[in-house]
Amino acid sequence: MLKRSSPLLRAFARERGGNVAILFGFALIPMLLAAGAAVDYGRAALVHQRMGDAADASGLAIGSWIDLTQAEMTTKAQQYFDANYPPSKLGTVGKLNVSFSGDNITVSVSGTVQTTFMRMANIDHIDVGATSTITKKLRNLELVLVLDTTGSMASNGKIGALQTAAKQMMTTLFNGKSTSDTLKVGVVPFAAAVNIGVANLNSGWLDTTAASKISYEDFIKSPPVKVLDLYSPKGLKNRSWAGCVRERSGGNGAPYELTDDPPSSGTPNTLWAPYFAPDEPDTSSSFSNNYLSDGSYTGATCFIGTSDSDKRQCYTGKYTGKNVPSTATGPDFNCPPAPITTLTNDQATVDAAIDALQPKGSTVLPAGLLWGWRVISPTPPFTEGAAYDNDKTVKAVVLLTDGQNDVGGGAADGFDKSFYNAFGFAKNGHLGNTSGSNAEATLDSKTITVCNAIKALGIRLYTIGFQVTSASQTVLLNCATEPDYFYNSPTNAQLAGIFQDIAQGLSELRIAQ
Repeated sequence: MLKRSSPLLRAFARERGGNVAILFGFALIPMLLAAGAAVDYGRAALVHQRMGDAADASGLAIGSWIDLTQAEMTTKAQQYFDANYPPSKLGTVGKLNVSFSGDNITVSVSGTVQTTFMRMANIDHIDVGATSTITKKLRNLELVLVLDTTGSMASNGKIGALQTAAKQMMTTLFNGKSTSDTLKVGVVPFAAAVNIGVANLNSGWLDTTAASKISYEDFIKSPPVKVLDLYSPKGLKNRSWAGCVRERSGGNGAPYELTDDPPSSGTPNTLWAPYFAPDEPDTSSSFSNNYLSDGSYTGATCFIGTSDSDKRQCYTGKYTGKNVPSTATGPDFNCPPAPITTLTNDQATVDAAIDALQPKGSTVLPAGLLWGWRVISPTPPFTEGAAYDNDKTVKAVVLLTDGQNDVGGGAADGFDKSFYNAFGFAKNGHLGNTSGSNAEATLDSKTITVCNAIKALGIRLYTIGFQVTSASQTVLLNCATEPDYFYNSPTNAQLAGIFQDIAQGLSELRIAQ
């Protein structure tokens, strides 16, 4: 028979506080699962983000390679992914799947993340995946090679190494096409000046009428000498203007020396004077560019200077009907033989310009950089360049030199205090110092000024020191857009790899994402 429960037991049964504890116990399990699921899903979201970032990196990397097969691109994509998502990261990741459709490259990857708290609900992993699609449609590239062709490039096979490396770069960039719809390349050889090409004689950019002081300062005072009259047929019998020019004035209210201001016939100081290195005085056989007899100079009145040596040098009658006896000296002294090649989409034209490089003269870096800037500029004197704000075009300049700024200043430079160059003689003041040996520091400063002006316009500036001193490396490092854009090549063999590395970097910049 059933016994009546005790009063104590009946009181416990009537107690409602215990029910709350029991209900809380039942509720705690899903609450823990929810909190644990948040942790597990948070870990999965982190893995998804990391997989996505690694997939993006691999897609962009292979999209920038313009000379690989699809199989090679797939292999390289996996290498880039692994480098950006190493096995030590959370989750287990499968192999990449890379697919190609027209200009599109799709990189996808899947994997799993082991759970911790969700195991309580018999869920031991979460599937994750990421997909990245990039469009291998290249933005336009305008590239100008500013190449040192000074006399020192003739030693130790350097000019040949440069030509080989530069042409290999063109093979990579043109990628099997003789002409390109998205690539233009210009070449600016430089030494102590730049050869703009005799074809531009009647372009309207040159001061052919002695309208500015730069054009006649080295000669007799009156009437102002028209430099072209000193060449054949009016002057020398066997020399015509070779194509080099002086740089413009930077003083007296005409700050055009280190700029890309377009030339205007109405503003003579914006025009470039034809280059003519004067015959230096007969007073010393050691002078570097003494190529004619001084003639009947005694009555000459010079624009600058009154000494006997000044008169010997400024006298222009000595050129009439005379022959320059040596190709090593003359009015084109320090002028590079190879002219500028303006922006072109034809690889054969670029290769021919590189093959035409000939070592001659000393080094004036700002002259080369200024004309590299002018070639890539959208404004005159050359207008092949796209507008600076054109977001569909990448602009880049590569400067290579095997030395530092050098305009002499020793005994062989006579009373002119320097070699003749794009900035004239040191004694005339355009180099910033009236001694050539001291003017080199000023030329370094001019170099940095031009580099900064180029970079300020969004032009990428790469610099290569080809077997140069530490001092030259400092200037080139400061010139480059970023420290990684400066390269030091201590040997010929390394140069080709540097040009290829720059080509790869430019290809990465061109990817339209």
